[in-house]
Amino acid sequence: MPSQRQRNRQPPPPHRRLRRELVGGAGGAWATTKPPERTANHMLGLLRRAAVASDAASAPAASLRQFQNAYHRSNERLFPCRDQEVSYGLNWAIAGRGVVVKDKVFHNLETSELQKGGAAYTERLSGIPLHVRGNVISGIPDVSRAQFAKLLKLVTFHLSSISSLYVQDGAVGSSVECDAKVRVISDNPSAVLLLSNILWKTPDRSISHDTCPLTIYVASSISANVRNSLGFGSQYANGFAAADIERSSLILCGKAFADSAMLKGALSALTAPVLSARGGLRFPGCTYALPAVSKLSPGQAAYHFLAGYCDGKFIPAYSKDPSPLDPIALANSLFSYLKEDNTPTYLINAKSSGKYIDGKEFMRLIEVLLSNNLPDRKSEDIRVGELKGKYKSFLSNKFGKYLPKEFSF
Repeated sequence: MPSQRQRNRQPPPPHRRLRRELVGGAGGAWATTKPPERTANHMLGLLRRAAVASDAASAPAASLRQFQNAYHRSNERLFPCRDQEVSYGLNWAIAGRGVVVKDKVFHNLETSELQKGGAAYTERLSGIPLHVRGNVISGIPDVSRAQFAKLLKLVTFHLSSISSLYVQDGAVGSSVECDAKVRVISDNPSAVLLLSNILWKTPDRSISHDTCPLTIYVASSISANVRNSLGFGSQYANGFAAADIERSSLILCGKAFADSAMLKGALSALTAPVLSARGGLRFPGCTYALPAVSKLSPGQAAYHFLAGYCDGKFIPAYSKDPSPLDPIALANSLFSYLKEDNTPTYLINAKSSGKYIDGKEFMRLIEVLLSNNLPDRKSEDIRVGELKGKYKSFLSNKFGKYLPKEFSF
């Protein structure tokens, strides 16, 4: 028979039963094999039952209701015309990037939905400074590891304090087999509107399945004093951008998102390792290259590509933007691709007598190439000899013994 003490024992209050169930009893840790969605629903069920069973005036019930309301606010619908509420995993994914959702987060909104939220096409800017860590072309990094880490901490703290966040997913590259996924986390719908016009659309959930997505943090409303974290002065009144290729991260402060040319250069640098690892080759324009019209061997194509002769100047791999890829490695990849696939290669100079050729002339040159009716090469004149000497001098000084023997003018 139960003792008098056992008969008089009262069950614990609901909030204590809740705590015991959550933490697994005295001294136990909460462990579950349920998926995140079922775990969240289970936890919310416990919260509801505890709040109803408790007195309306009790402090535990009030705190439980407050937690419950906060949970629902952070899970408001993101697709007003499609889904009822955001995937539970999105908050975790954003938290994995250092940003904790404070209230609302809007995911992959269409242009009309962004405009309803206050997004507008802002005035385009130019000359926004971009500082890159991991750029091998300029030699030393523009921003140190410690500087970028400090800036990233300030930016993620700022984004975590914003009531309404905008998350947009996209990709660099139109090929599904060879592209780089990008996730934008922004405090400004106008920034998302602009970036959505630069990035390719990507299927839902493709970011979660990608092994190395790029993250863009947009902190347009962050304090102007944040530039001091990089040790820069007041010349960045409109904002600045910082990228870390190793972290696959780009930070846009102030109005930096309005400089589309800078954005494209930064995305080109950040996605280069991913595209290269997935079998892609990144080729900026080479419209000023010489000679005017010529068929090239794989070695010649790689040689001219590496030199990047452009309007009297040499720009290795025709890339003015920062890049983590060694131009020699990129030229070798081009050489191997052309040689293995036996791909015909032609070089056309799109600038004649200081002016760009028009579309009609360009199509005429294409017809000449397709008909295989190229003019015979004449003996070299002094200008060609001088140009070859410039090529040789530049490449020897720049790359020395690393220049492959298969490359030639």
